[in-house]
Amino acid sequence: MTGSMRRFLFVGGMVFLLAFVFIAAGHGLAAAEQKGTVTIATTTPMFYGRGGDPATHSSGYPVISQHIFDSLIWADRDQNQKPGLAKSWTVKGGWTDMTFDLRDDVKFHNGDPLTADDVKFSLETYIRPELKYIFQPMWKANLKLVEVLGPHKVRIVLNHPDPGFMGRLWWGGGIMPKKYREQVGDAGFADKPIGTGPFRWVDYKQDQYWRAEAVPKHFRYTPTYKELKVVYVPEHSTRLAMLKAGEADLIDAIGPHIPEIKANPKLRVIYCMYPYLQTLGLADLVAPNEPSPFLDIRVRRAASLAIDRETIVKKVLFGAGEPYGEAVAPITWGFDPTIKPDPYNPEQAKALLTQAGYPNGFSTSISTLAGSKFWLEAIAGNLADVGIKAEIKVFEGGAYQDAWRARKLRGLVSRVLWWHSEKHAAADASDFFIKGGPSAYLTTDKISEDVIAGMSAESEADMIAVGKKLSKEIRDSQMQIILWAAYVPYGVSDKIAFWEPQLGAIPATAWELIRLK
Repeated sequence: MTGSMRRFLFVGGMVFLLAFVFIAAGHGLAAAEQKGTVTIATTTPMFYGRGGDPATHSSGYPVISQHIFDSLIWADRDQNQKPGLAKSWTVKGGWTDMTFDLRDDVKFHNGDPLTADDVKFSLETYIRPELKYIFQPMWKANLKLVEVLGPHKVRIVLNHPDPGFMGRLWWGGGIMPKKYREQVGDAGFADKPIGTGPFRWVDYKQDQYWRAEAVPKHFRYTPTYKELKVVYVPEHSTRLAMLKAGEADLIDAIGPHIPEIKANPKLRVIYCMYPYLQTLGLADLVAPNEPSPFLDIRVRRAASLAIDRETIVKKVLFGAGEPYGEAVAPITWGFDPTIKPDPYNPEQAKALLTQAGYPNGFSTSISTLAGSKFWLEAIAGNLADVGIKAEIKVFEGGAYQDAWRARKLRGLVSRVLWWHSEKHAAADASDFFIKGGPSAYLTTDKISEDVIAGMSAESEADMIAVGKKLSKEIRDSQMQIILWAAYVPYGVSDKIAFWEPQLGAIPATAWELIRLK
């Protein structure tokens, strides 16, 4: 870990510690002081499912689940697992046998008390295939037993070791009330969801916005403001205009926004550090029987050498990232800071293309969502300079996910390797490299097997060894071109006095911690 990273973690940790001192000291005051509205304009589609039903969350990021609902655990700023609905837990059998002792003082938003039956019901709901929950295939295959041991005690037994199961519970495993959901049915629950989160659902318009009201007294942290409104605004310029006009208090920003936001004395930029590793996936590798230049590793190497990472990060992303060569995050066991990004060397790229039989280059495509088009245009320009003519194909969110799941995309794909939510490398890699995983577009039998084998690592030495091994295998496979580790920028108005995102979280949520001036 670099010195700057250590300083970042130390300073950030102290800020987070002070914030939670404030929280602990002021918890009782928060309910009396709730006032004001926070409006968030996001580029991330919020409804990867039906209404506010977390069990229909089929892809993307569970911002509804993390605010309307609570899970058994939650993650602090440095991604350390903390008590949530469970006040304590024990893990046995190499990440296969977990027992959770629940709090006995938590109620759902309708007044019903939380019990172990609700936990069992929720997990069983998530694995119903017709609801298409993002982790359904994984959990269906691995959940061996969910056993109620008492009104506030539940045991979860897995078929195979999975240290990432705990992290996924925090990320998207919100607990639902059994009695209420059975009364209103799936459609009724999606329309008027009820959880135990710091916000209570008010209303929504599918694919446009949702609104929630702060709970007067929440067991974990009571928001100091009254109303949260989250609006889906895919157009970058519109989000920035909303921030400037005071119509939004916090927005998903992009690199080109950064100078303009910083130049405005009423606005500022807050970064979420290391939330993901941006890559370009070589999608043609999923179809080795179809002709493609990318089946030749020399061509894949040439494409990587053609990309000027440093200039794109500086000039296009405006510093919101760092060129990267590793395949694991700085917070992940096994991270090696000596691994550097591929250099920018267009002459060598041209030579490799000639050796591979493409002296005049070839044509391909880059598939992506609208939010990535601006920097992919720079990538396409670099590739064109060495003869690789890449057409950018922009998909709508649902169409992209459908094509991704069906493995129908070809050419290059904008691929985020979302490893930074886990410290255990095998847990982090499981979504992307275990065959059948929700994001496992590109993998190999060997990598998939080694990820599974690495799941049982428990000691620090073993986890470091697993991280180093998986990183090397993933890098050597050259199934994706590693570009940069992101610093995701958020534009924030001067109305907000405090907000700090969790390290590596995407999207950066923890919106209950926002404090207004």
